[in-house]
Amino acid sequence: MAPYSLKTSLDDILARNAIHTVLQPIVDLRSESALGFEALSRGPSGHILQRPDLMFQAAQQFDRVLELDRACLRTALAHYLKQDNKALLFLNFSPITLLSLADRADELISEFLQDKIRPQQIVLEVSERFPIIDLAEFVRQLNRLKALGFGIAIDDLGTGYSGLKLWSEVQPDYVKIDRHFIHQVDQDTVKQSFISSVVHLCKQLNCEIIAEGIETLGEMNLVRSLGIHYGQGYLLAKPHATADFSMPNFEEDSLTKGTTDELTQEQKTPYYKKTVDDLHEYIEPMSPTTSLREACDVFRERSDLLSIPIVENGFPIGLIHRWRVLEIFSAQYGRILYERETTMDFMQQDPLIFDCSQEIEAASKAITAAEDNYLRQHFIVTDKGRYIGLVNTKNLLKSITDIQMKKARYANPLTLLPGNVPIDEHIQRLLDQKQRFSLAYVDLNFFKPFNDQFGYRRGDAVLRWLGKLLEEQTSHSTFVGHVGGDDFVLIFESECMQQDCQNIIAKFSEGIKKFYSAEDLSENYVNGTDRQGNPCRFNLLGLAIGGVPSYMITTDDGADIAVLAAKAKKLAKTSNQSQFVQLNSSTPLTLVN
Repeated sequence: MAPYSLKTSLDDILARNAIHTVLQPIVDLRSESALGFEALSRGPSGHILQRPDLMFQAAQQFDRVLELDRACLRTALAHYLKQDNKALLFLNFSPITLLSLADRADELISEFLQDKIRPQQIVLEVSERFPIIDLAEFVRQLNRLKALGFGIAIDDLGTGYSGLKLWSEVQPDYVKIDRHFIHQVDQDTVKQSFISSVVHLCKQLNCEIIAEGIETLGEMNLVRSLGIHYGQGYLLAKPHATADFSMPNFEEDSLTKGTTDELTQEQKTPYYKKTVDDLHEYIEPMSPTTSLREACDVFRERSDLLSIPIVENGFPIGLIHRWRVLEIFSAQYGRILYERETTMDFMQQDPLIFDCSQEIEAASKAITAAEDNYLRQHFIVTDKGRYIGLVNTKNLLKSITDIQMKKARYANPLTLLPGNVPIDEHIQRLLDQKQRFSLAYVDLNFFKPFNDQFGYRRGDAVLRWLGKLLEEQTSHSTFVGHVGGDDFVLIFESECMQQDCQNIIAKFSEGIKKFYSAEDLSENYVNGTDRQGNPCRFNLLGLAIGGVPSYMITTDDGADIAVLAAKAKKLAKTSNQSQFVQLNSSTPLTLVN
């Protein structure tokens, strides 16, 4: 396209302020809610500069980046004000624009925010893709913006000029890892090592990581396992006009078809969450420059050793196998020809490598899915990308068998949800880890008269449906257990449970209707008998949920949580309507209808 045409097109957009803003959620992968929304600017639909990369390239070519950035800022803020949303707003700027905004910070607040959006709601993103001429001055101005309440994020980490130095100087609130490092990260150990290093630095510098460009369930699960709490990408949500978000149902999402790591209740239950870290054995590694003669000597000294990891600078790069070395040395002239060769030349270059946090069931699936003609005898275990040991596949399969037997032994036979033993063990584990959590005791109102009226088969159908509903309406980290009868337990890995419980009640109230006839629903009651055998009317099934946050537990073994949960449930059942009751230490209790 001719420069004149580009310039005219850019002039047209700026003159008409014809910029369109869309919003892409940044998702909290723990609560599965929106932390905030990134404002993305587009040119007019059908315009030759509709694409943002072309529009900003033209602005850079004709030295109008500052003017375009300010126009995008004005449009984005005006658009966000219409959304009536209190989540964070992420705004992306070039360094030159951020310097300009910092120089006139009062104007930024008065002209652009207009007392309608607080600085604390805004996160200013600075991209690593652009060079910063005077880093010291840039850092000074960013710190000035931070002092006014604005959040700071480093965007596109790993792609450009001064990210790590800027990171250490500014200490941003957020660091966004570029999509290049997220793409197929579940299949790339080098990328995993890079991200693990970033996670480690973030913990030391007290900032949060946002993984950009998440497009598959495998990528999302991997970044979660590495300790990243926030994500952004087409798997979670595409950019759209409004600031709303709900977590997709990944079982039905076409983007995830063909993946093998669907999140099932079996994977969610901590009782079954034995990891490869529990199975690994430390085997002294060799360097890639170790000779085959040395490897052969070690194998002959240790008859139990089947594989040796090859490690370079702490990171595993392969495995050398007993059968391979002995096969070479048993051939005629094998020792003479190959004893000076290195292990690197004969190692398996594509070993299976799992982080120590990987659950053994997921590891087992990956092993059986590997496109090999033989079963791998060992796999490597790492911690933040660094070698810590090997796991014998035979031990993994034995552990899988043990887990399956325990599941069958302790699961509720009707819903197949974990029963009392795993419930108690999960609570104790959270207490031992000193992790905050909350427990919700779920009970059906008027279940006995429903059973008496419609029979146990329909009653069992209700219980199975309720079990599935509780799984579907809670996040992947929430424990769902079945105490027995019509009593269920939810254990959230935070002390915030009110919204989830309210959502469950809303879904229950709508879904339970399918178990009644139109006549029952119109009358809003069923006939039955009370405990003395007298005929009476009973309300339709309702849901009572009693909640207890972990800070109310006073005993080391958590023995009082059962008493507190029973009290909360009893209070929740005082109404004929479905309701959630949460015990609270500052007031006697809090009722939420």
